[in-house]
Order: sequence, then C-alpha cells, then structure tokens
Amino acid sequence: MSNDASATKDDNTQEANEQLEDAKRPINKFVTIGVLIMLSAMAGAVYFAFSFVEDERARAKQEWQIRLSIVADSRARDINNWFEANFLTMRELAENASLQLYMSEIASAQDTPPDEADPFGSSGGEAEITYLRNILTATAQRKGFTPPVIDAVVSANIERVGVAGLGLIDAKGVPVASSAGMPPMIGRLKEAAMAALNGTPTVIDMFIGTSGLPTIGFAQPVYGIQDDGDGATGIGAVIGLKIVDENLFSKLNQPGEITETSETYLVRATETQVQYLSPLADGTPPLKRSLAIDTPDLAATYAVKTPGGFAIKRDYLSDETLMVSRPIAFVPWVLIRKINRVEALSESETRLTTLLTVFILIISGVTLAVFAVWRHGSSLRATQAAQNFKVSAEQFENLSKFMDLISNSQPAGIVAVNGNTVYTYANEPAARDAGIPVEDMIGKTMAGVLGPIKAQVYTDINDKILKRFLETDDRDGCRQMHINV
Repeated sequence: MSNDASATKDDNTQEANEQLEDAKRPINKFVTIGVLIMLSAMAGAVYFAFSFVEDERARAKQEWQIRLSIVADSRARDINNWFEANFLTMRELAENASLQLYMSEIASAQDTPPDEADPFGSSGGEAEITYLRNILTATAQRKGFTPPVIDAVVSANIERVGVAGLGLIDAKGVPVASSAGMPPMIGRLKEAAMAALNGTPTVIDMFIGTSGLPTIGFAQPVYGIQDDGDGATGIGAVIGLKIVDENLFSKLNQPGEITETSETYLVRATETQVQYLSPLADGTPPLKRSLAIDTPDLAATYAVKTPGGFAIKRDYLSDETLMVSRPIAFVPWVLIRKINRVEALSESETRLTTLLTVFILIISGVTLAVFAVWRHGSSLRATQAAQNFKVSAEQFENLSKFMDLISNSQPAGIVAVNGNTVYTYANEPAARDAGIPVEDMIGKTMAGVLGPIKAQVYTDINDKILKRFLETDDRDGCRQMHINV
C-alpha cells in the first residue's frame, strides 16, 4: 500500500477548497466589525442630521417668538397708555381746585345744622352744581366719555337711557352732578364709587352696557384741597363710563402688518370660561365669544394661566398657532399675539425637509457606495477563487488519472485506508486480488473485503502508523516505517 497519491490529491483538494471557502464565506469577524462600524456611522449620521434639523426648527420658532413678542410688547404698551390716559382724565377732574372747593362746600353743607347759614348763600348751591355739571360735560366731550352719536341726538321729549358719561357723588354716595348720558349710580357703578371713596382708584371691568356696546368705567376719589390723599377719606368720587370702541381696539392693530394670519386680541378668564374682549378676525364682535377654560390646547387658556409665555396652541377657530401673551395693567386682561403655524413655519419647514432629505440621500448614497465597493471586491475574490478552484480541480483530475495509470500498471496491489480501515483508494491489481471491482472496494472496511484475520494484520500496521504520526507528526518517518514493514 502507499499513501503518496492520496496525500498529493488531498493537498491539492484542500488548497482549492480553502480558496473557494474563503471567497464564499459570507461573513467573518473582521467583516462583522466593519459592517457594525459602517452601520453605526450611518446611524450616527442620521441622528446628527435629525438633530441639526430639530435645532434649526427650534431656532425658527425662537425667531418667531422674538417677532411676536416685539409686537405684543408694543400693543400692550399702547393699551396700558390708553388706561393711563383715562386715569389721568379722572385725576385731573378729581384734582381740579374748583371742583375740590365745591365738593368741600357740599360736604360742609351736609354737616351744617339746618338753622345755620347756607354756605352757598342765596343761590342755594345751584350755581355750583351747574358749574360742576358743565365741567363734567366739557371733559366728557373732550375725552370721549359720551354716548354714541346715534344715542346722543334724540328728540327732546324722549327720555334718554344713560350709557356713558361722567358723574360726581358725595361722601355718602349721593349723586351730585353728571354729564348728559350718564346712567344712574346703581349696581357696579355705585360699588366702584364706594371703593373709590375709600381711596382706591377703581376700574369697572368691561361689560355690555345698556346700549348693547362694550362699556368700561373708572372711579377716582376726590379729596379736599388741603388733603394729600395719604390716609384721608374722600369727600366724594368722580365716576366715568365710556363706550369701548375703535379708540381702544385700533391700538391692537400693528402698523405695517404684512402677514395674513397675524392677529392681536384681548381675553380674560372667569371661573369656567375664557372671554374674548376685542373684535376677532373672523368678524366676532367684542364680548360675543366665550370658550370653556378647559378646552384642550386653547391659546387663550394658556395665556390667562401663563401671561407672558410663548407656546404653540390652538386659537378660537382651533387652528394651530404660534402665540405670545402679555398681561395688561389695571385690569385682569391678557393680550395675545398669534400667527397661524402654517404661515409662520411653512417656508422653514420646506427648507428643513429638503435639507433633511438631502442629508438622508447623501448618507444612503455613501452607505450604498461603500457596500457596493465591498461587494465588488468580494465578487472579484470569489471569481478569482472559483477560477483557482477550477484550475486546481483540473489539475487534480489530471493528476488522479496519471496516478491511476501508474498504480494500475503495477503488479502489486495498492490501497489507501483511513483510520477505521475503510478503503479510500484501490488500484486494479488490488481489486483483482480481492475479486471485486474497484468501485465496490471504496467505502468498505478491510475486514469486509479481505476477511477479519488478514485484515487484522493491516489494521495493526495502520494503528501503529497513526499512533506514530500522532506522537511525532512526522509523515516521512511514518512512511518509512510502513515501507519497511
């Protein structure tokens, strides 16, 4: 027997198989690491792309917050100035020296016993009251404390319902004088007047008056000429009632407005509702719209609860808006400046969406390019390995044929067996000796072909060779031992 042919065939086959397996192997440790690195880089690039877009989106919102805040501050300032101008009117009246003098004389007259001299003299006070009425009427006409024109011009024989004007009360709350159109001193007017007598300038918050129009009132204490107001009790109070019209609402309009959905309006809160005090862009008149205060994401609710804040909320039409709010001095009002989100952010959203799309395409393109290069390299290696395998296979086949030709021409039988004495090769002389074809010998044990006794001899030789090979790892030494045997 000889192992030379088998060894040569095994070496060639093993080399070709290793090349092909290396080429076909889909993944190994280094490839795995490379793929993971590439995927991590791709994920990181996508994350930073989204982060960049979100930062830009936040920057766009902040820019709109600044723009809305500038307008809201200017509109709130004008509204506050309107209140200050009305309080200034009331203070000028209350501090008018003649008015203070006459009110002091009225207060003295109320404290004078009936049998003493009349402090007004023979006039009985009519001249003084007329003067007070005239000054109230002149101030009311000059400062806008008058009824609407349609109510002011009426027939003389028709009693006019009071809707707006200026009035005076004494220290006991008794009306002294008033301008034309002033309603009776009852209800909220008298409550505000009595509060003013205690030294507190008061605002009668906006309400729908008898004219059906939004109305607001002011009350200012009147002190004696010698009183400085600190700790002093008022000798009377001046009360003003005014129709709230474009004189106030026009101050909500921003000069040079160029946006389509921007709007500024006033709101206030009750226990259960949010009331819209100013005209709205959809045509709703003042004080004609109220919404539940617990309406989800309502801009007005957010404004009254967080005056001065900025947020993206829904307006009275349930449109998503960017809004800021500012509190108004003197009254529990909040000014809201808003713009529709679509109009405000559509341009930046389009730009950011395009930018994000470009980023994702670039990242995907680079990833696909890297994968294509890697795949192309693997294909080249696989093709080269396949070619090498084909050459090796052809060489192996030619060598096998050559070895068969040589071994079959030998008179002696030549076989090759594995460690279990199973035939892996046999030449024709060996097959003739066994009395069976070569093909039938391959895969059978020596005991099955030669018989157990004769096979035992070769088995012992085979075992010794394998044992020696395991101990020495010396193929040549084992071969020599086999030949000597």
